[in-house]
Amino acid sequence: MKHLFPSLLFLLLVGGEPVFATPGGKGKENAGDGSEGWIARVNGQPIDFDEYVRRYTDFIFSNGIKDNLLARRAILDNMINEELLLHHDTRTSVLYHPDYLNDVARAETRIVLAYLKDQEIYAKITVDERELRQAFLRTNEKLAARHLYATTEEEANSLYELLKMGVGFDFLAEQVFTDSVLRNNGGYLGYFSWGDMDPAFEEAAYSLRVGEISPPVRTAQGYSIIRLEDRLSHPLLTENMFSQKKSHLEAALRMRKKAPAEVEYLQEILHARQVVYHDEELNILLSDLDRWFTAGRETDRVPDMSAVCAAYDQTTYSRGDLLRRLSKLPVDQRQLITSMEVLKSAVRGLMTQDRLLSVARQKGYDTLETVRQTFEKTKNSLFLKYRFREIADQTHVPDSLILEYYRTHIDRFSTEHEINVQEILVNDRTLADSLKNAIAAGADFGTLARQHSMRKWSAENDGIMGFAPLSRFGQLRGTLWDATIGEVVGPIAVAEVFGLFRVFGKTEVKPISFDRIRGRVEQEFKFENQRTAVRRYLDRLRENVAVDIN
Repeated sequence: MKHLFPSLLFLLLVGGEPVFATPGGKGKENAGDGSEGWIARVNGQPIDFDEYVRRYTDFIFSNGIKDNLLARRAILDNMINEELLLHHDTRTSVLYHPDYLNDVARAETRIVLAYLKDQEIYAKITVDERELRQAFLRTNEKLAARHLYATTEEEANSLYELLKMGVGFDFLAEQVFTDSVLRNNGGYLGYFSWGDMDPAFEEAAYSLRVGEISPPVRTAQGYSIIRLEDRLSHPLLTENMFSQKKSHLEAALRMRKKAPAEVEYLQEILHARQVVYHDEELNILLSDLDRWFTAGRETDRVPDMSAVCAAYDQTTYSRGDLLRRLSKLPVDQRQLITSMEVLKSAVRGLMTQDRLLSVARQKGYDTLETVRQTFEKTKNSLFLKYRFREIADQTHVPDSLILEYYRTHIDRFSTEHEINVQEILVNDRTLADSLKNAIAAGADFGTLARQHSMRKWSAENDGIMGFAPLSRFGQLRGTLWDATIGEVVGPIAVAEVFGLFRVFGKTEVKPISFDRIRGRVEQEFKFENQRTAVRRYLDRLRENVAVDIN
């Protein structure tokens, strides 16, 4: 696994100029003194020469630059500075910062589970000669196909039965697709080659004869029913051509097998049918998440809620446990938990993670040297990131500079575009289409929101969310801002739900008074000037530490 420091520190401290043309403080340079094995010493602690070479080589290749003296000196200075901040800096408050501790805990889990996957899943993937030859043939074939798409197995089976009864592909495509091209061309996808489509889709398509229709095929996006329209094969294939492509094909097949192998392993780790849910308690938990996270209100104070929400194999998960753990997810992941289905999926994810960590610990993966070394490097990288921010935050900046920065960047310190949106969220595409048709026929949007929308707090308000910054709407922001007042937009797939939206109102950008956001202006100024602040701090730190460069 790659070391994380070189690019981070190089960009932060160097930019485009040399930072330390000569070592500062009490340092001295030694050349040809017979020293071996170290490139520098900080207060007698050596910086390993081989590690320096690995770091420098990694930086050169990952950034696509040529070997040069400035880059060599910069990477060495970075390693010296890391040593200074990690072991010679008396300010250690970052070590107790809750965000830092949370990031460290997530990093440790991620690294242990990554090693577990490598050993228990990926290392056990095999590719035989038959698969290689089949892949070789398929890479030299082009297929043309059409398909029908469904979000659920039940819907896909219904479509398949209609096809068997003689209902036309073109007619059904008009019913299932919202994309105008697929709706009008009968789901025709054109020609594609091996590796262009979802692996499960391809496996089914390559197994068909021209004109044949497949049963429903589960893909990463949902379910497809495929009809093969044409097959074009390479006219001449030789054993030499196969030999030349064999290693590439093996790598590609291993890559394609990773996802299904992982799914199979996870299904062995946790049997979804054996998970016990207590819906009443989960509903209360969903309400808490909806109120605290969706509305942008977070809290570190979680009440002691011992009611059991779910259980698996004699392990119980209380409301308090789940609320604490879900609150530590990244914001973008927390905001997706808007329905019981997604909440249950998140709970299964936590259960699976717990069982994977249990397997990793039983096998001793969490204590292996390579895992601990990777974790320590990642932990140090996180510490430096937080320490840089802290150094900048603690730097005193005169009011005059902050005010000047505010005036120069007034566009940054203005209100966002805001919109007031009415929403209906459902977990079924067919229902979403029906609701849109009903609205077009004159049904009241608010009444339908109260009856069908999954987000409780907005449904109780006729689906009206109130004015909110445009950025809160993520990937939907452009679509919603471009919509005219009163226009119904959607259905749009958002995570595992489908949304209908109507824009109630919009507000334009206005400057925010300096007095109201002085703190924010100061923070942004400090962030932009972080490099200078950290460089000055490191210069002062070097004055009291002996640095020898070999």
